[in-house]
Amino acid sequence: MTDVENLKIAALLHDIGKFYQRTDKSHSEEYKKYSQDDYGKNGAHAKWSCDFLDKYYNDDIVDLACHYSASEREGIDDTQEVNETPLISLFSKIVLEGNDKVSEKYIPLNKLSLDGESFNNLKPTDKKEAMGKRNSTSRYDSLWDEFNSEFELIQNKTDFNTLLALLKKYASTMPSAAYKSKSDISLYDHSKTTAALAVSRYLFNRNGDVKLTQNNDLNCYLAIEGDISGIQKFIFKISSPQEAQSGMSKRLRGRSLYLTLLCDAIATHIAEELELCEANILFCGGGRFTIIGPNTKMAKEKLAEIKSKINKFFIDEFNAELYLALVSIECCCDDLDKFGQITRKLSNKLNEDKKHKFSDNLDEVFNFDEEIKYDDLCSVCGTPYPKKEDSVVCKTCENHEALGKDAANADYMIKCIADKGEGYFIEPANVDYHFLNKSRDIADKINSLSKTCKKVEVIKLNDTNFLDLANHEFESNVSFSFSFMGNTVPNLGRFADNHKYMPLYFEHLAKISNGANKLGVLKMDVDNLGLIFSEGLKKSYDENLGISRVSALSSQLDMFFSGFVNNIASEFKVYSKVFDEDKFDKKELEIQNDNEEIKESVFVYKLKYGCELSDDEADKLKDYEIPTIHINYSGGDDLLVLGPYDDIIKFAQELRNTFKIWTASNPSINLSGGINIVSPKFPIGKAAITSEEYLDAAKSCGRDKITLFGEVVNWDTKDLFKGFDELFDFAVKLEDYCTNNRLSKGIVYSMLHLWQKNYKNQGLLSNENKWDEDVHRRLSIKRFVPLFKYKLRLVKDKEAFEYLNKKGLKVMPWIKIPVSWVSLRMR
Repeated sequence: MTDVENLKIAALLHDIGKFYQRTDKSHSEEYKKYSQDDYGKNGAHAKWSCDFLDKYYNDDIVDLACHYSASEREGIDDTQEVNETPLISLFSKIVLEGNDKVSEKYIPLNKLSLDGESFNNLKPTDKKEAMGKRNSTSRYDSLWDEFNSEFELIQNKTDFNTLLALLKKYASTMPSAAYKSKSDISLYDHSKTTAALAVSRYLFNRNGDVKLTQNNDLNCYLAIEGDISGIQKFIFKISSPQEAQSGMSKRLRGRSLYLTLLCDAIATHIAEELELCEANILFCGGGRFTIIGPNTKMAKEKLAEIKSKINKFFIDEFNAELYLALVSIECCCDDLDKFGQITRKLSNKLNEDKKHKFSDNLDEVFNFDEEIKYDDLCSVCGTPYPKKEDSVVCKTCENHEALGKDAANADYMIKCIADKGEGYFIEPANVDYHFLNKSRDIADKINSLSKTCKKVEVIKLNDTNFLDLANHEFESNVSFSFSFMGNTVPNLGRFADNHKYMPLYFEHLAKISNGANKLGVLKMDVDNLGLIFSEGLKKSYDENLGISRVSALSSQLDMFFSGFVNNIASEFKVYSKVFDEDKFDKKELEIQNDNEEIKESVFVYKLKYGCELSDDEADKLKDYEIPTIHINYSGGDDLLVLGPYDDIIKFAQELRNTFKIWTASNPSINLSGGINIVSPKFPIGKAAITSEEYLDAAKSCGRDKITLFGEVVNWDTKDLFKGFDELFDFAVKLEDYCTNNRLSKGIVYSMLHLWQKNYKNQGLLSNENKWDEDVHRRLSIKRFVPLFKYKLRLVKDKEAFEYLNKKGLKVMPWIKIPVSWVSLRMR
């Protein structure tokens, strides 16, 4: 092994002894003779680290790991029982201007998983509940045994990516330290950033003009940030003509996923070219990435070359619709403690870079090759392309459609570093992606790729049991890891006799809606994300967000939007078979396979309004579930999903409520959303753009809001300002009265007519002050009350009368939302 390979392993595993020591197991006799001269004043855990590493690694790695443990422990008071201190949720420490602190929340000690009760096992809670009933030492002990069992499965124990993934699975919820330090940095995040910084310092010393010493504080690091602009326009620049309608759902998802892969490939390419490791990529998602590397002339020259190469590709392939902004800032060790400020400076530099797009590629931008001949325009994206046979779409759109199909419900993503590819190859970055399901020949496929590729990473999707293939004999360039991906897509494939993949198209999802056949399009993202990272911890700690905390927050957000979003989506479903049809609405759908030759009618069953399934019934129907939520994109801090309009509205509410639990119910961390409800024949690209505009309106009116039925409202009721949750409860109650003939639809519609006559509709607002003024104006209007009371005389049901008499007056300023819901559901 080379020096840098030894260093990576040593830095990553230097604190593995903390995990080992907390089990209360004894280390070997050999390390009992170690003293403070060996492991530092308070680094006794280094004896356990060395004991573990000595079984598997060379002396250089063991000595380096011990050195790291000693050098970072000086001055720390090792008196507090770390076993009695769970990991503090960073979400509970964020405080933005105008908000109060929340009580400290803790994360229970568990391995990462998306199975079963995983959300409840990982969500922030109070200290007593986080500690649980089991003794902490025994919990560390059982986790250590599981960790060791999986570690033994790894054939190539010097593969950094595999080790990093295993550490992520087991050490993401255990505090790195709980002495004088705050126990809000996990052992995983601390170990990951230690490895990233160690590699950066090594490369600075090797390639730089000045050498580091233990005491100097040179700008040895380079904080790098990249951002692909033009994403929204690229994704939604698609038409849906009749001849290309059948592949629209896959194509839209494929375009979104392509950009995710593109961002990942560029970040990976930079890490490869700069000789960095996976740990140096601090964050990658949503078209943006942050990397820490060495501040050397070579690194800066490489970044300039990569930026120019990628942007030339964007010019040639996408007519300059996409652009890579790539910037960097020199920083020293002290700067890493306020890395949130560094990320803010990087964002400012990115914004400046975007003002001068393609300034380094002007020759390519203005190079018009008149000799290139095109036969037609793509029916979907409008790009000129050389037509072949009966195709109505270009090769790029065909690839995006295939990608959307292959990635849906895939079990593995195989990521290859290669000069050429046979999968979804990101040419300028030399990264090739394959999406596979579990099969007998998957090992053969991996072996085949390993013989032609520089590196092959087998990534288990949405499943942290990622070493299931480790018992096969693979080349040394194969590594294993896991990743979370929002990939829930409605699919009849496993119930189809004629073909493996049979998706539900948007027209099917609309038909699954109760009442009107409408499609819902939801766009959501986190509010004030930049401020959370740059200013969020100042009031709690009187300090900024350090590099390990930036890494931890990014991972926690991404785990929700890439992982748990699938769990939430899975709650919205229909069934291919039921045993008691009385509880279900039967929906007939006409489906066809990809070649459009086979058409047939199938029936799906949606639980009727007001009906519930017993646990026994739900278990029996488990194998017949079909999700109704189509996740077009979800990751980082935002998402775009589509589905039956009623499921989408409920999904938005459920996702927001779950997000608040995940973020410790912190008023400083919020989501805004926009829902657009359209006919399934409406151009889906335009529908998505409108949902983006609705999201922008919610954010412009003060954030922590949702736009629905043309109204911007708070999620929660605040004083007299009725929020979405209360309005939706009222809507459901109205629907219940109408469904059970306790209230006529005429009364419901008369409430909307009263609203229209008494409230001047100002259209969709996008200004916080105007929104506030409009709400106060609505509350001041009372002239509708006599006529409202008069209308209520027609309500014969006593309970319905009393409910409307008490509640109806209070929600009248926002009655458009409840009435619109009832109107759609009762059609």
